[in-house]
Amino acid sequence: MLTQFKFPLRALVLGAALSTVCGAALAAGSDGDKLAEMQRKLDQSIQMIEALSARVRELEAHQAPAKQAGAAPATPAGVERLDSVEQRVQQMEAANANRHADDSSLPIHGFADVGAGNYNPLNKELKGANVGNLDFYLAPKLGDRTLSLFELNFEVSPDGTVGVDLERAQVGYQFNDQATLWVGRFHTPFGYINTALHHGGWISTSLRRPKFVQFEDHGGILPIHTVGAWLTGAVRSGDGKVLYDLYAGNGQEIIGGVLDMRNAGNSHGNPMVGGRLGYRFGGKLDGLTLGLHGFVDKVADDFEPTDYTRVKMVGAYAVYDTDQWEHIAEFYAFNDEDLSGGTGSHRSEAGFVQLGYRASWGIPYLRYERASLQQSDAYFAALTSLNSGASYYRNALGLRFELDAKTALKFELANTHTTDRAPDQYNEAQVQYAIRF
Repeated sequence: MLTQFKFPLRALVLGAALSTVCGAALAAGSDGDKLAEMQRKLDQSIQMIEALSARVRELEAHQAPAKQAGAAPATPAGVERLDSVEQRVQQMEAANANRHADDSSLPIHGFADVGAGNYNPLNKELKGANVGNLDFYLAPKLGDRTLSLFELNFEVSPDGTVGVDLERAQVGYQFNDQATLWVGRFHTPFGYINTALHHGGWISTSLRRPKFVQFEDHGGILPIHTVGAWLTGAVRSGDGKVLYDLYAGNGQEIIGGVLDMRNAGNSHGNPMVGGRLGYRFGGKLDGLTLGLHGFVDKVADDFEPTDYTRVKMVGAYAVYDTDQWEHIAEFYAFNDEDLSGGTGSHRSEAGFVQLGYRASWGIPYLRYERASLQQSDAYFAALTSLNSGASYYRNALGLRFELDAKTALKFELANTHTTDRAPDQYNEAQVQYAIRF
């Protein structure tokens, strides 16, 4: 960089000096004292140029050994990490990029993945190759404070057909750096991965999400999406930041054994409300985030007669995300109240721990996940699609390779035990080829 700017720097300094001297000449008279003053200023300018030139040569000489040794400005792991971080916060790109934008362009990002395995993650009767998602992520530039975010996903259903889903459709207004209000359909802010890692497979280190935190139509038990309003922001405190989220939206319903976020409104009119509060550390603990989360929702099902359950969840999460480590832990505790059958309250728990190490050659990870769900709870009993409401535990070992900046190859071995409803045990070997564009 110094070599590139050496001659422009000297020219700039020389031009400034000559400009100063010429200005003095125009203001000077013809007497000897003023000519002497001009000579003095010229001598000072020449000395300044010589001093700056010597400093440039000194810096170039200091830089030369590193170039000869082939030193790079960042290690491969560091470059990989920076690129990964940039991608993981793409869903907040609108908040960062639109502040000084116009409406003359439509940024589009995309993700896609394909794979193969001995056990189809959506249908255990199927084996072999499979098609994952084709995900388009759009962030139209609307203005300094008006933000928008849309995610259109083409995905394969459990029976192999291709469906189209508008995963996120949110428009927001940024009041300041501490507060942004979104309205529309968004990823419900609980835990860490649900807002940090969206539908694009390339984003995540692991080949797939933990089973109970999967998307609703892929066997998840949580309201991954909410249709409503979401206030979010961060306030600096000490070396770190306090992170907060408050949201309210349509009450969820279970239709055909799948949790539905009710895009057009719910039938009983009761809202879902919740929040998340966390602290992202700085200084010596940079990379560590700790937080609490919870929501309350009145959920209906499509049985005759309809069952209503007040789902109450509280939990905690922890993330340690650095250039070398990626550790994620999330915990969920349910205390659901039966509003129709008179069976009282039912307690259930779910959680996972994932540990990852960022090596120069790849990212190996381990994950343990478990869900202990009361089958007498009408909420979990109604989640029949893909047997999602059953209790289980899973051990997984995975590996991610970065083939280049936009391509990742992932492998995962897993052993899953379903412990109630229809007890089962199966082993999985999966491979995924994920890209971004």
